[in-house]
Amino acid sequence: MADKPPARPARRAPKSRTKTPPAAKRQPKRARKTLGDDFLAAVRADFRTHGAGVIAEVRADKPDQYLKIVLSVLPKDLHVSINQLDGLSDDEIRSRIRSLEAVLKPFLEDLGSEDGISGAAGGTGPQAPH
Repeated sequence: MADKPPARPARRAPKSRTKTPPAAKRQPKRARKTLGDDFLAAVRADFRTHGAGVIAEVRADKPDQYLKIVLSVLPKDLHVSINQLDGLSDDEIRSRIRSLEAVLKPFLEDLGSEDGISGAAGGTGPQAPH
């Protein structure tokens, strides 16, 4: 009879290093989604009832919390141009100033100012040091 090699013990599957919390095991994804949907529906109903008044109170009493709320609802990739004049040439800016002066001229005349708002439209104003 041929000698059989000794039988090796069966290998067990390695244990997972990350344990799933028991609560997550019991709660299927659909239940979590339903809970989230229910919560948002309750918040939506509460906001419809009290929203504008509460927002005004928070803005007045806790401006830091108000800003946190505003920032939390803004998109993460919001691109805001603070200074819209950055992309304009000097001539385009002068043209806009002339247009504004033309619109404001009647109001300035009522106030007794005859020489306009500024010299910027004509290209005058503070000069850079040479």
